[in-house]
Amino acid sequence: MDSLTPTLLMCLLYIVLGTIAILANILNIFIFLINKEMRKKYVIFIALDVGELINGLSYVLTAIGRGSSLLDGTFGVPITVHECFFERYWVHSLIVGTELPALVTTAISIERILAVRRPIFYKRVATMKTRILILVVVTFIQLGFLSTAAISAYHNVTEHKTRQCFIITSTASFFSTFHFSFVILAYVISFVSLLITFVFHKKLHKNSNGAKADHHLGLSLSVTGCSIVLVAMPSAVMMGLKWEWFVINDLGIGFCYATTGFLSVATTILNFIYRDEYRSQLKSVFRLNTKQKTKVENFVSPMPAFPKWKNKVAAGKGMYPVM
Repeated sequence: MDSLTPTLLMCLLYIVLGTIAILANILNIFIFLINKEMRKKYVIFIALDVGELINGLSYVLTAIGRGSSLLDGTFGVPITVHECFFERYWVHSLIVGTELPALVTTAISIERILAVRRPIFYKRVATMKTRILILVVVTFIQLGFLSTAAISAYHNVTEHKTRQCFIITSTASFFSTFHFSFVILAYVISFVSLLITFVFHKKLHKNSNGAKADHHLGLSLSVTGCSIVLVAMPSAVMMGLKWEWFVINDLGIGFCYATTGFLSVATTILNFIYRDEYRSQLKSVFRLNTKQKTKVENFVSPMPAFPKWKNKVAAGKGMYPVM
């Protein structure tokens, strides 16, 4: 096999996976946005889908960028960390596409824990204004992370043999180590916290809203659990490559790192399973319940409404009562 073949296959894999992830997240965002109540209730989840949409876009941009280098023969030309970050266009979406979902998932986990452990306080503060404020804070944190990445890469002349421009070859060692460690820890801590809350809730919470709280906690646990599996693998692989614990060819890296893209598909499936509103809205959009509606309409034929003036005339003739 030619030495560049694994890289080409990785690019093709990224194009396919990125496209699927983008479509899945566009569907999620669309379903949430077209319904006013869902738009307000799930504004933070919309932000999560936006983050995963950026992640899907990063796959496509990475594939185009690396594929272009392969085609024009510059792939094997050495490149510095500074050039990767400031002269290539995909590393920024790689950073944001993994960090932003981790930040939003952490915010969602905190919200769920408050909803279960401090329901009165949660009802008082869980307003649209509060959720927007949370997203503003998350945005500023993300901008801070991205700025730190830029500072770490600025005038960094460390040279790399190929123009892959991974996160680990586009930023300083301290930032790439922080990046992958943060992503893993954010999901692990969120999952453990939710699991502890879920166990205590099952044992101690006996009110009438228990089933509903279990339902929401189950969704959050499922999302964070999938995230640990699908995000921890590529993060561990990239950390191992950074510190030279092992060596993997580009196709192997592509398969390992591709698991993050499956998170969008997993989120879509979990939305369909756990959210009644999402499921109903999705069926309505794709007209999956058209036959059922038609049957009801065939059996129920309501009396046509008459304008008031016709009712009066009819009443005068003894046909209909005056409304």
